[in-house]
Amino acid sequence: MSLKIFKKIIIGKIFFPYGILGWLKIFSFTETKENIFKYKPLLYYDKKKIKKLKIQSWKNYKNFFLIKIKNINTRNEAFFFKNKKIFIYSNQLKKKYKNEYYWHEILNSKVFDKNKKFIGIVKEIIRTPSNDILKITLKSFKQKNIEKLIPFIENKIIKKIKIKEKKIIINQKKDKFFDKF
Repeated sequence: MSLKIFKKIIIGKIFFPYGILGWLKIFSFTETKENIFKYKPLLYYDKKKIKKLKIQSWKNYKNFFLIKIKNINTRNEAFFFKNKKIFIYSNQLKKKYKNEYYWHEILNSKVFDKNKKFIGIVKEIIRTPSNDILKITLKSFKQKNIEKLIPFIENKIIKKIKIKEKKIIINQKKDKFFDKF
């Protein structure tokens, strides 16, 4: 079965070389940062072709990681990887339990209030220590994009999530939750 039918999910980014021996700084987008190294293979684009990222070794460094790629031994060689996005295919993700969602499944979902009035579309998810926050984009009557934040608190604010329909229903009325725009 071809991997091309599965969705590509960006799980990290290579920033720039570190030192003179070909090490690179990367940042992981996975919830538990080290989990980025559990996915095999890690992929990137090279001139519109998908290639495997062959990590020889890695180590923690402050809020990100340092990686050593196989056969990359100088800072100049490492510059090729600067700003490359690291991705996997959706079939590489672990199976979820009921009421668990991956962020990529929630992004671009339509949000409705409890009276089925359209509110907007989820454009970003912000992680905070207490709970995640959905950043919703909606058009006002003046046709300007407006962004609103909705705390991702299931049962209290988020009433229902329908992943297959890309639909989220919140417990408030649109008028109550959003001030006039």
